[in-house]
Amino acid sequence: MKKHVVVYKEADRYCSFPHVSVLPNGNLAVVYRKASKFSSDAAKAGVATHHDPGSSIEMIESFDMGETWDVKNSRTIYDTQYGVNDPALTILSDNSILVRFVVLDIRKTSEMSHQPNKIFSHRTEHGLVTSVVGNMVLRSFDSGESWVEIGVENVPEIGASCSRDPIVEMNDGSWLMPVYTGAPQRSDIAWIVRSMDQGKHWCEPRRIMSDEAGKYSQLQGVNYNETSLLDLGAGQLIAMVRGDGAFHTTGEEFMPVGGVGSLFMARSYDSGMSWSSPQVTGIWGQPGSLLQLNNGNILCTYGYRRDPFGVRCCISKDDGHTWDIDNEIIIRDDNPIWDCGYPFTIELESGVLFTIYYMSDSEGTRYVSGTHWSLK
Repeated sequence: MKKHVVVYKEADRYCSFPHVSVLPNGNLAVVYRKASKFSSDAAKAGVATHHDPGSSIEMIESFDMGETWDVKNSRTIYDTQYGVNDPALTILSDNSILVRFVVLDIRKTSEMSHQPNKIFSHRTEHGLVTSVVGNMVLRSFDSGESWVEIGVENVPEIGASCSRDPIVEMNDGSWLMPVYTGAPQRSDIAWIVRSMDQGKHWCEPRRIMSDEAGKYSQLQGVNYNETSLLDLGAGQLIAMVRGDGAFHTTGEEFMPVGGVGSLFMARSYDSGMSWSSPQVTGIWGQPGSLLQLNNGNILCTYGYRRDPFGVRCCISKDDGHTWDIDNEIIIRDDNPIWDCGYPFTIELESGVLFTIYYMSDSEGTRYVSGTHWSLK
């Protein structure tokens, strides 16, 4: 039995890219990106953009494990002159909370009087030029009531990077962050960086996977970008990496933001210092997120951006070596267009699973939704 619930929806706003976690105070929290009427109007006109200088990072809490959500329990975490994307929460061992999100410098073309940092996007139909500032990290010691800015992750060897997934805290207190760089000048490269001093400095970029066929253009190789990390203990990590090989979905519709393709895996036995060759999982979807269930199996949840559009899951019973594609689990298959997904799943104390994602209604409004469901 699946029970769908609207987490946050607002007219003339583009709400997307959610992440979910149980806070130290026991409440269920979702962080998400809220973009302005500009993004909402562009999406409804069929020219969706994920770059909006009027976007912010928001957080909403539920007091009944996600059964109900009230807009009164939503608050802004970060809202500056920069655009933002892809927030994700990490609950640390001391019960403090991290939120990581991408910061973008988005300017009108007519205002570009200087050479920007490396251009990430130039959408002439919107008159905007975007460059990546990097991954901002904030920390809260009061279950998200207030936040302290740690700063932007900066690793000069690879330059400003993006991410979609949460920081992973290792058993020695170090932090690992999956990031990516590359597009559009070349196909994306998936990396991992680490911090030994709680986010003040980041170092040791290690390449998880890349496709050198795309060294001159994102259109010429597989784009390995958004990466979910899972710590299996004793230094063993697995990475589920989005691998976009095309930019057209059902009906040959061009996707101006992101692409489509399969999920690939890599494995590390030395806490991410080195990685195996990419492994084909057989899972088609983007991006994927990993969760080790209480029974030891691993669940991968992913968006499904071809008709029927929605959200799906797949299970591995052997630490990610193989995936049960024949018994793929469909969470949603009723989104009217490709622009949806970006899911994460958590397992509640009751054993019920809660999957968070974003959807589009019949009028084109993007909103955050969730589903309670069970494997039984």
